[in-house]
Order: sequence, then C-alpha cells, then structure tokens
Amino acid sequence: MPMRKNISLSKNSRRGRRNRQRGAELQRETVNIFRTFSVPCWNRDRGGANHEGGDIEVDGWFLGCKRRTRVPKYVVAEKNEIGVVIRGDRMEPLLSIPLKPIAEVIALAIEKGVDVKEIFEQHRLGTNPARKKS
Repeated sequence: MPMRKNISLSKNSRRGRRNRQRGAELQRETVNIFRTFSVPCWNRDRGGANHEGGDIEVDGWFLGCKRRTRVPKYVVAEKNEIGVVIRGDRMEPLLSIPLKPIAEVIALAIEKGVDVKEIFEQHRLGTNPARKKS
C-alpha cells in the first residue's frame, strides 16, 4: 500500500463538507430574502473562496454569514420584544433582530434615496456626523 504524502490542507478543506454546505445555504437564503424586497444582493463567497469584503454584498456593502447548530437563547427575542441588544465588556452594543424586517427597512430606505452604505461606512470609520462629540 503506497504511503500517503503529508499534505497540508487549507482551512476550508479541513472543515466538514456538510458544515460548508450549511454555510452556503444560509448565504443563499440571505441573498434571496434581500432580493424579495428588490435590494441588490450577491453571494461573494463562492466555494469557500473567502471574498475579502465579506460573504454577501448588499447594495455595495458587505455582510458576513455565521451558521451555528444552536444560537444562544439570550440572542433571541422573547416576550413582545422585536430584538435583543447585546454587548460585551469594552465592546459596542449589537442588535439581534430577524433579517426579514431589517431587509424591508433597508429596501424602503434605498427606495427613499437614503445612502445606507454611507451610514454604515461612517459608523464603521467613526465619522458619523449625527453623533455628538463632547
């Protein structure tokens, strides 16, 4: 029996096939949700190629997709809440909200001429003029 060569596998090759498929399913589902509301959206992470901007391009800005078997209960809204705000120590607060309503809000904003990409870029770079400086 021939000896196997010690080949170093890429990170994506070491992940299980089903896990890669599940991630791709989430990316396709997300793209389809945005397209339902006529928001231009493309899957940029084809075959684990890892696009430098992110997994999905939505109207010129990028989103990452993370699929897990279970999402922690504290991230999911309960009672009459529409979302959950979470924050780690020395981190910025994040909002966990269902994708369909936020996709609809983004579609309405784009329809009204709001530059959604610019809002996210200004926030990411810390140059949001709406933020009061003390």
